[in-house]
Amino acid sequence: MHLATSKLPKRKNGSVNAVRKEDLPVHDWYRFVLSYPPHLVRQYMAAFGLTSKDLLFDPFCGTGTTLVEAKRNKIPSVGCDAHPFAALVSRVKINWDLDAQTLRNSFRRILRKAGRIATANGLQALSFDAEMLQDKRGVYGSDIALNEDEEKLLPTGFLSQRPLQRLLILRDSIEEETEGELAEVREFLLVTLAHVIANGAGNFAFGPEIYRTKAKSDYDVMGHFARHGDLMIKELIAVQSADLAKTPSEVFAEDARTLSQIPGQISAVITSPPYPNEKDYTRTTRVESILLRLLTDRPCLRQVKESLLRSNTRNIFVDDSDGDEVKEFASIQKVCREIEKRRIELDKDSGFERLYHKVVSHYFGGMRKHLRALRPKLRPRARLAYVVGDQLSFLMVPVATAKLLSEVAEAEGYKTTGCDLWRERIGTKVRNSLTNEKIVRVREEVLLLQKA
Repeated sequence: MHLATSKLPKRKNGSVNAVRKEDLPVHDWYRFVLSYPPHLVRQYMAAFGLTSKDLLFDPFCGTGTTLVEAKRNKIPSVGCDAHPFAALVSRVKINWDLDAQTLRNSFRRILRKAGRIATANGLQALSFDAEMLQDKRGVYGSDIALNEDEEKLLPTGFLSQRPLQRLLILRDSIEEETEGELAEVREFLLVTLAHVIANGAGNFAFGPEIYRTKAKSDYDVMGHFARHGDLMIKELIAVQSADLAKTPSEVFAEDARTLSQIPGQISAVITSPPYPNEKDYTRTTRVESILLRLLTDRPCLRQVKESLLRSNTRNIFVDDSDGDEVKEFASIQKVCREIEKRRIELDKDSGFERLYHKVVSHYFGGMRKHLRALRPKLRPRARLAYVVGDQLSFLMVPVATAKLLSEVAEAEGYKTTGCDLWRERIGTKVRNSLTNEKIVRVREEVLLLQKA
């Protein structure tokens, strides 16, 4: 099957995926490292001719890039994500009705309390931003530690002791000081804290995979929290002043394969589902999810993984049956057989490697379930853009994600209208016969569909 491809202007990958300076407000409150950039959303909103009379949907909304961009352009939107942390971040980033003064008062009150507890436990302020908000009255004791279940979930070495203690003091102060207030105020504060965890306090970074960095002996958690919170409030005031808060937008915690809570009459979809690869998407935000009490123990983590589209060996389970949905697709079954054949040839025999071919089968089966659940929600001739990437993650067997997904979509009553090359990225590096490195590139594309 051939997909008509229209190439975007050729640019380097960094510039294609980079968030432009003018797009940082709100988007940068918390941003998932694998998110696509706001300007890509704008491009397809314009191509689809969306207006304030339309409803834009993102069924894999992550940290809300599509939803924020829709709201900034006065286009009503709805999104869902099965991961509780992603749903939380998206909810906060599209809630522009909060009172700025209420938020400022909450920040001051929480920082003062957290500062007193930290000082009483030998954790002195590390910056003027934190020091100026401390109240020296009173002495407080605190059992500052994760519980046993949380310790088991936390990746080893991702947080040093003193930054962790400061984060826990701040989290507990947020929970105690916002008790009885609007849930939206607490969530705003918790997302601010999540930004601090992922952008300074933790011993981890992204490139694009998450990896452990040099351990920090300490970190100015409260100063960072104060500065980022102030920035978020200023940006909130700016969008309110621009009369952008009124545009409706809603987020649901929902499995994209069911969509039971999602309203109908959707005009367009702009989204990026997980790719079939070995990225454990729950690990990327594991630290934030634990500290915000969204993941509390292993059964909770398993429940979240079971609600996600199958895309890696860490969320494949014995009872999974999504692969049954694509048994009749010769192209998908051929890829699965090639992966299993390559595994046997290379004598790869780990439990994870034995699951590689099942990931591909369950992935496309899950996407078929998603597209089937979505179709009744769409208006006639609704247009869809799915950002997906080809893969070489499974023993270097090519997985042409956009092409295979197009076949699945057409079986569910969609028409393929195009496939735009978004960018090419390095899939892997291999050595040729002259021992020189050969870079193997894979395509990331925007698959364009229409409800037939």
